[in-house]
Amino acid sequence: MQRWALVVRRADRGRGRRRWLFVLPAVAVLGVALKVVSTDPVGYGVPFWPFADAGDRVESRVMGEVTTTARALRRLDAVPGAVAGEDGVEVLEARVAAGRMWMRVRLRVPDGVRCREVGVLRDVATQVTSRRVEC
Repeated sequence: MQRWALVVRRADRGRGRRRWLFVLPAVAVLGVALKVVSTDPVGYGVPFWPFADAGDRVESRVMGEVTTTARALRRLDAVPGAVAGEDGVEVLEARVAAGRMWMRVRLRVPDGVRCREVGVLRDVATQVTSRRVEC
């Protein structure tokens, strides 16, 4: 008489444990990247939820207008005067030298006042960069 038995094979648990060795560092790197981006979402180009609040969205809109103005004007020394005329924007300092312009701008946003350093480099194309600084 022949006996038949149901044999159930156990899953290899080592493969699942090794997977965590890759998942945990990837999640940690992603968490650090999200934390860095949330410090200045306008500067990193992600002014939307969950990184940005209402003040960041207003700041992004104003910086978009600053960028448009800097690209539209032929002379860099005319940029600070044109930017200062916009609503809630105050130019604190401005320096122009050899195709480069640097200015410090104070912005009025719904949650207070913020300052940004804006750099405009005019070479082949006009490049506008900015970073948030303390007022």
